[in-house]
Amino acid sequence: MKDFLKTTAMAALFVGAAGMALATELRLSVETPPGHVRNLAAEKWAEAIATRSGGDITVNVFPAAQLYKSADAIRALASGALDLSIQASPTLSRFEPNLSVITLPMFFGATRDDVRGILDGPLGDELWGMVEKKGIVIPDGGHFEFAPNNSAYTAGKVVATYGDLAGVKLATPPSPVVVAIMKELGAAPQATPRSEIVLQLTQGQIDGLGSVTDLTIKGGKLWEAGIDNAFADNAGWGVYIPLASKAALAKLSDEDRATVLAAWGDVVGWARDYSAQELADARKVNEDNGVTYHDPSEDDITAMRAKMIAAQDKIVADGGMDADYVARVSAALNGN
Repeated sequence: MKDFLKTTAMAALFVGAAGMALATELRLSVETPPGHVRNLAAEKWAEAIATRSGGDITVNVFPAAQLYKSADAIRALASGALDLSIQASPTLSRFEPNLSVITLPMFFGATRDDVRGILDGPLGDELWGMVEKKGIVIPDGGHFEFAPNNSAYTAGKVVATYGDLAGVKLATPPSPVVVAIMKELGAAPQATPRSEIVLQLTQGQIDGLGSVTDLTIKGGKLWEAGIDNAFADNAGWGVYIPLASKAALAKLSDEDRATVLAAWGDVVGWARDYSAQELADARKVNEDNGVTYHDPSEDDITAMRAKMIAAQDKIVADGGMDADYVARVSAALNGN
């Protein structure tokens, strides 16, 4: 009898352990601090995965670059060392150059709907496919926009016209295409990791930031580091993109893989709405904290856009982008 009970207990223990083994834990890394829209979206994605899987899949979210800085996270996703992330298009464009398409001069002055018109359609699917060929999967539902870029936010240096950009040292996202655009505008861009911006500002190594957004200033409270002027010209767009490692997904069952990817569809609508609401008050928050905005005239923006579009083919070629793909995006953007 004792032997029977012992055997039964061991069998129950084995079954319990086997059940525990079925649980899956995934890791999601973001560079931004808790409370940032990217982090909130990551947390909601994790919750949606847990809900859809009935608790069988747990996603641990690591904020503030606890696991990886952005560029390292992208490499880790491609290798399978990291499972999930949400990254900004300028940073991800170093991995897939065509992601810079919405930053190109043809998107100067574009609206949120213009961006969605491209990325939510076949051209967006084609773009996500380029990323997948390199080992990273973008779930259905795709991106959420953060904001249009502005060409300059400066500390102690007024940039009120395009001419004032000449020689201004601006930290930019680490994207070759962004750097090329800023050079064409006349600035002196310096590709700079996000984590170094405050130090460089306070030490006077840079005059400000280029090709970033009102949310960058608001979220980082960069007025505390000296930012006191903004040149608001809507010079292209940036988006956040949810990412899943193709290698990590391959280790999951078909059902779990579908769950992870489908769960993003439960989140993307919220992320888009929340980001739009954040942008709506970002300028006022910055102004309330001493940032003076300078808005170029529509004529000046139109003239600069025409000048920059004339240089776009060279920017595309030098940036390693697919000229045919860019041409088809341009045609769609112009309603052709």
